[in-house]
Amino acid sequence: MTRYQIVHLQTVDSTNTYLKSMVEAPEWTCVTADRQTAGRGRQGREWHSAPGDGLYLSILLRPTSAFRKLTELSLIAAIAVAETLIELFGRVIGESGTNVDIKWPNDLLVGGRKISGILVESAGLANGELVRVVVGIGVNLNQTQFPVPLDATATSCRLVTGQIVDHDSFRDQLLDRFWRWYQHWLAGNSGMILSRWCELSSYASGRPVSVELDGQTLTGVTAGLNDHGALLLRTVDGGIRTIIAGEVHCLRAGSSIT
Repeated sequence: MTRYQIVHLQTVDSTNTYLKSMVEAPEWTCVTADRQTAGRGRQGREWHSAPGDGLYLSILLRPTSAFRKLTELSLIAAIAVAETLIELFGRVIGESGTNVDIKWPNDLLVGGRKISGILVESAGLANGELVRVVVGIGVNLNQTQFPVPLDATATSCRLVTGQIVDHDSFRDQLLDRFWRWYQHWLAGNSGMILSRWCELSSYASGRPVSVELDGQTLTGVTAGLNDHGALLLRTVDGGIRTIIAGEVHCLRAGSSIT
């Protein structure tokens, strides 16, 4: 674990915000906290950060790859979380009749309930190249309950497996997984990344979904990812829409695609 510099805080507004303020921090500086008072998810949503129950982790990267590939960092973070959950709890999760899944682009689900979220933020550009990127990862580890309305949509490792999870062990395994996939990203192995994401996600292809996008709702069937990790949606007229950003919802069996 010598490649990582862990900065642990008892309370912070947001691990992402704190790490972004560490302007001179070296790559692989990681900030964790027992509690966040203003944890954030995608599209500015609040991330529920129960004291001591979850992993609240932000990772600093200093890549030199083109900005257009930033979306792939979100995908490899999702892959790393999914593989960590499967390696640590795969047998128990399978026995419970549930499965680990990724909802595009990077919500981690177990049994259809959210267990982890990811927020990737650029912290600066120079001459069109990335200077700093902060990858924020929240994982519900030991929660036994959630506030309304999250109680209907969220879960935790403890709720699924009945096991109390050691934060540091989970963090270290996740960081090692992420580091391995980051090396593939640096090497330009986009095909490998996209293929692995699709293997882990039931949302990748053939899934009836609705997408909230720019004030409208699109419905269709997922048709894979493009070369940059955007979701492809086949609409009722047979056309393909490229979804760069949006909120994806699974449609219930029997729902009409219009």
